[in-house]
Amino acid sequence: MQALPHTTGPIHTDTVKLRRRQVVVAALFGALGSPAWAQDATANRAPSVLNAYGADWLPKGSGPLKFFGFKAYDATLWLPAASGGNFSFSRAFALEIVYNTFVKASDINNTSLIEISRISAATPEQVQAWSNYMTGLFVDVKSGDRLLGVHVPGAGARFFLNGRLLGETPDAAFSEAFFKIWLDPKARKPELRAALLGL
Repeated sequence: MQALPHTTGPIHTDTVKLRRRQVVVAALFGALGSPAWAQDATANRAPSVLNAYGADWLPKGSGPLKFFGFKAYDATLWLPAASGGNFSFSRAFALEIVYNTFVKASDINNTSLIEISRISAATPEQVQAWSNYMTGLFVDVKSGDRLLGVHVPGAGARFFLNGRLLGETPDAAFSEAFFKIWLDPKARKPELRAALLGL
């Protein structure tokens, strides 16, 4: 909070009270500017591409993915304000990953496929189809790149890299299976899941 302006002249009691009242009102409006469920998460603005899927997206939670102390990326779960902070696969949400290192597209694909197969009840045919889709979707990423996946209930998923559309799929089963890598109770990194969901 900024200090009240210094003055060398006489200070009137009414003026001080007015300034204090202004500070209190400003603080209250600042606190009411976003829901409580969004206040402890990352202060970054929502990616602009999310405007096409609803208004006023806010961060539900965020956290890093680390291996042996090395941070691979930071992840943020975005929810539209209309959700009231309640996460559900029946509502739209977005997962943003900001990479801290170079990762090959094949590694993204293979790791995703392993986790999807471990967590979901997909058939072998589905797994093969999803593998083919991800092979054509993902590209190599470097430090600072932002990968954004948007879950659209009943309509599949859309993926963006640094604000540019990478691809989309109408396969709702794939969308749910893919995002469960981070958000399912069986996620390999439960501490990251907890951070994303604000648990």
